[in-house]
Amino acid sequence: MGGSLSNNLLICFIVIITLVIICFIFKKDKDYDTEVKQENIYSISYLKEGIRSLFNEIINQNIAELYLNKKETKKREQQKIRLNTALRSCAQGNIGEKEFVKDYIKDLLQNHLQISGETIDLVIPFSKSEQLSVQDKFEILLYIMKRQYYNQAFAKMCEICGFDMPKKNEYGTYYEITGEDIEDAYLQYRSSLRYLDKLEILSQRIYQETYGFSVIDEIRDMCIDGISGGVSGVSSEMYDYMEEVIQNDQVEKDKTYDGIWVFLHGKAIHLSFLSFGKQSELIRVCKNLYRHDNVGHLTSSNGYKLTYLYDGSRVVVVRPKLASHWAFFLRKFDSSKHMSMDMLIKDKGKENVIELMKWMVKGCLNIILSGDQNSGKTTALKAMVQFIDQRYPIRTTEQEFELALNNRYPHMNVVAFRSCDEVGIIDSINIQKKTDAAIMILGEVASMELANAFITLTQAGTKSTLCTCHCVTTKDLIDYFRNAALGSGTFSTEMIAEEQVANSINIDIHWEKSGDGHRYISHITEIVPDQSENEWPEDTLECIAEGLKRLNKKRAYELREIIRFEDGEYLIKNSLSDRLVNKIMKSLSEEERERFITFHNYMKAVSNI
Repeated sequence: MGGSLSNNLLICFIVIITLVIICFIFKKDKDYDTEVKQENIYSISYLKEGIRSLFNEIINQNIAELYLNKKETKKREQQKIRLNTALRSCAQGNIGEKEFVKDYIKDLLQNHLQISGETIDLVIPFSKSEQLSVQDKFEILLYIMKRQYYNQAFAKMCEICGFDMPKKNEYGTYYEITGEDIEDAYLQYRSSLRYLDKLEILSQRIYQETYGFSVIDEIRDMCIDGISGGVSGVSSEMYDYMEEVIQNDQVEKDKTYDGIWVFLHGKAIHLSFLSFGKQSELIRVCKNLYRHDNVGHLTSSNGYKLTYLYDGSRVVVVRPKLASHWAFFLRKFDSSKHMSMDMLIKDKGKENVIELMKWMVKGCLNIILSGDQNSGKTTALKAMVQFIDQRYPIRTTEQEFELALNNRYPHMNVVAFRSCDEVGIIDSINIQKKTDAAIMILGEVASMELANAFITLTQAGTKSTLCTCHCVTTKDLIDYFRNAALGSGTFSTEMIAEEQVANSINIDIHWEKSGDGHRYISHITEIVPDQSENEWPEDTLECIAEGLKRLNKKRAYELREIIRFEDGEYLIKNSLSDRLVNKIMKSLSEEERERFITFHNYMKAVSNI
């Protein structure tokens, strides 16, 4: 009996000790969890989740359950719709919606997530520069510059800090902004921040990682030529095409998410200090970029999407299998959007170039701007429109809207057309022939079909036709347009097609870009058709001999170089032919004719020296 009691007491003692140990362990775990939570409420990841959760609550809230009056209920419903619309379009190039979402984020941070002047430094240690990351310092610097220079902030930062200066290594010259560059610039140009400044920087960080374009979000909004991501870095040869695997970070196949490049004033600058951090973040940004305008889903089968954002930026997104990895290419045209001719053409002798271009446009010549990609053709074409007589209606035809002449010249009679699924590019051009067009601008000629359309337009009763193309030389340009005319079946022989092209295209303005980003006009060349075609000898034998001679000749035109860029200077080589002088004179007023003849005589005198 005594032994049984002792056993029971021993069992009770063991149970009590076990319970005490368990309680102690759970209490310790609870205290630890509380401590972790206390630390995490001031982390970016915690705040991101908090903002996302609060937005979901607002959007999914049942207003009827609040039992408000009719007026207040309607107001709340409109607020829900407004927020939902902003969240859907803020990452599609709509700056207004982005700022609306950021204002909402600032309000939620302060009223629901315990962010104040005392706690904000616990999230980003603004007052302890040694604890700031390179990304923190860059975003602070960009914000400081933005207060003074607005959307020119990135360009000004590069100029002031020397970020756009060339560097050299064993492979040659390159442009790169490194972490060391940012550290040095931060030490030199940092300034004190108020609480509202810190709140702005914090809300931008949360916005860009939740709804925006990650680390490139603010740079994308700046006046730059473009930005690309996923275009450099170590990449594996084999890919797992299962999207969900990549998105869940179960497999990290490469480090192309480190490859961020900005194009500014013709220079390709590698932002080696910035990274998307992981492949899933690069993919998220790529998907945000192509969603505007409902272009469909990007899959491994179609491989790419070409679209335009709300602000007119052109976006190309690619992915495996078409490309080796996910990447995007965003073109903005912003750093030179409102450049005058004087700003575009900078080298010695530019006055003669600008004056010549003015009379060629005023004189309604058919002009092609040729050159490499990103050499300045489209920007120059937009600037040349200022010389067109504003009494002339202008019609533009493009694959996608890029010229945006209405925005730059709202006082002019301009309508832009483009192809769509229902109406092809040629049908679009045919429609414009019935819209009282005097000047036709074809945008970029990138296909044989468009090249033939250009030749057709020059004979369609319009005063002038302009376009851009990627031909390397004037001879290549004529060959390209000749082959396009032949391919249409309109002409039977190369010589006849070439004669037609030579009569249709008056001027080739060839743009080039050097490795340091310097854009310039390599040459302005007149295409002079062989005028002997209209004259035949009266004598039969002489006529036969002339016919054989023409059949055997190689070209139906001559090239007359008017201006060439040599040793950093624009030099006048020849004056315009009498044929073009007469054509220009027909489109000028009496006063303009006198000024043009004065300039033409000057060109004659200089070219004869």
